[in-house]
Amino acid sequence: MSNFGLPPKPTMPGANASDTDRLKYQQDMQNYQFALQQAMNAITQEGATKSNLQKAAHDAIMAMINNLR
Repeated sequence: MSNFGLPPKPTMPGANASDTDRLKYQQDMQNYQFALQQAMNAITQEGATKSNLQKAAHDAIMAMINNLR
């Protein structure tokens, strides 16, 4: 696993690889791409959550300032 929680990227089988090895490589690549997509989704969600929290804090501060006027 890398620092991002991804499995290691599969290595392509050689020119003389069996059909079984090629199928296993395809499945491993699909699993790797799925894990990559999941990591990207988690990063995007984390960013959206932080943005929403910052907006909520900003709105609360602005409301307090407006209430003091």
